[in-house]
Parts: sequence; C-alpha cells; structure tokens
Amino acid sequence: MFSDLSAESSTPRRDTSISFAHLSDPHLPPPSIPWTSFFNKRLLSRILWKTKRRHVLCPSITDNLLKNIAQHKNISNLLISGDITNFGSREEYIQAANWLKKLPIVPIVVPGNHDFMAPISYQNSLAFWEKWSGPEFPFVRFIEKVAVIGLNSAIPTLPFTAYGYVSKKQLQRLGTLLAELGEQGYCRVVMLHHPARAGLLPYCKSLLNIGALTKVLRKYGAELVLHGHSHDATLTTIKNTSIPLLGVSAASMKSPISHRKASWNHLTFTPQLKGWKINLIRRDSNGNVLSQLEWSSSTGSA
Repeated sequence: MFSDLSAESSTPRRDTSISFAHLSDPHLPPPSIPWTSFFNKRLLSRILWKTKRRHVLCPSITDNLLKNIAQHKNISNLLISGDITNFGSREEYIQAANWLKKLPIVPIVVPGNHDFMAPISYQNSLAFWEKWSGPEFPFVRFIEKVAVIGLNSAIPTLPFTAYGYVSKKQLQRLGTLLAELGEQGYCRVVMLHHPARAGLLPYCKSLLNIGALTKVLRKYGAELVLHGHSHDATLTTIKNTSIPLLGVSAASMKSPISHRKASWNHLTFTPQLKGWKINLIRRDSNGNVLSQLEWSSSTGSA
C-alpha cells in the first residue's frame, strides 16, 4: 500500500504541494510548580520524572530537532500531537505557550495524557493554547486544500494508567466534518494523541473507544491519521480500512533503538487528478533520513 502508485493517481494537478512537520511528546522540563499541585496523580509522575524520565527525555534533543525542521523552508506548519508538558499544571501550560510562541514554524496542537494528568479547568489549561488549537474539539485548520482536524483524546485517569477517550460529541462532529470536507476535495488529516488502533499499546494506555472512532473513519474516510503517545515510530492503518495511521517517537527521547529515538515526520501532500500523493520522510534530530515512503490516497468517503 505504501509504495504502489498507479499511473493515473500519480499525475499531478497544477496545485502546489503542501508540507508539514509532525512531532510529538516533547515533555518540556517543568518550571517551578507549587507543591500543592502534586496532591494527586502528579506526585507519582514527579517521582518518575526525577528518577528516570529526565534522564531520557532531553530538551537539547528537542532543540536540535526543531533546528533541523527550521532548515526545511517549505514546511508550512508544525503538527504536535500532545504531551508538551509532564504534569499538566497551570505553570506548565503557561511555559508551553511561551515555547509555542517561539517555535520557528507555526504549530497546530492537540493535548496528550500528560497535559491532562489531573482535573484542571479550561481557563488554567487549554485556554493558553487556544491560538494553536481551538476553543473546542474537533477543530479544523485549513492550509490551502489540506484540512487538519484536531481531536482531544486526553482525560485524567487513575494512577498507572494513561488511557484516552474521544467523546461522543467529538465523534459526531468529526463525522460531519469528514463528510463535508471529503465532498469538497480536501485532504483530511486527523490528529489526536492516542493511537487509533488496538495492539500498539497495552490496554491501560490505549484509546478506550477505538471501535467508535474506527467506525466514523471507516464510514466517512480520511487521508491520514496522526498520533503520538506510544513513543514509537510506526506506520499502520485504521483497522479494516486503507487509511494510514502514523505515529512518531518522542521528540526529546534519547534511545539507541531506531524506532524509539527522537524523530520527526516530514510530510508532503501533492494533489492528483484523483486524490493525493503523500510522501513521508522520517528524520532524526540531526536530519538524517531514517525511512522514506510514498503512497496515493483517493479523496472522498470510504
């Protein structure tokens, strides 16, 4: 699927290509946070940060990765699929907003489980990111004929769990958007934090209503679904469809394992007479090409 292009579908239209960078899970080092914020699940995460995570999630790696992305002048937007923070505190949301402002390319953001580790009001959390996200989910950002649709799968969970859930309201709206945008010929890129396929993570970290989301995607179609959360670079499909499901390793991860080391996805969408040609180049934080694939996708409902 990810290499076969028919002669007809690979004939380009006159429109120009659109390129994005996709990264996830930067886990920015936390600022000073009041101890009162840790009278909940955040305390366990703080212990893990102090003892383990801060040694493998390195901001210098993220900085190098962003510098490499900035060298590619054709990239229009930076798609970030969650876990910008570690504990989801108000102080971290403010810090992350300042980080987002300074990025070399305009970001589009959805939250991750670490961003919603404990219950927190909208005004103390996503309100700070609304400029790069939306006042509600799903939101849509249009970049010429590419429509990026952001979902929120992040919810507070019990200790030792990190599962996600996409609300029924979001799913209903998603179906309407996918149908309308497909009819209008848009390339529909859906982004959420949790992978929309069983087996990529243990159940305690999975998307609980994968079946409901899969049903919507199967009925209305999409050209690509992006996710983070797993800290693995993977490419599979939404179950029982040909819709590509693309994950990426954590942007700050120090690892000797190829699919775990920090990387970003360089995505280029080229309109065809029927549908789109999608080119994927996975690069490490220094810009080295780790893999490259290309496939065609037909616009419209599945």
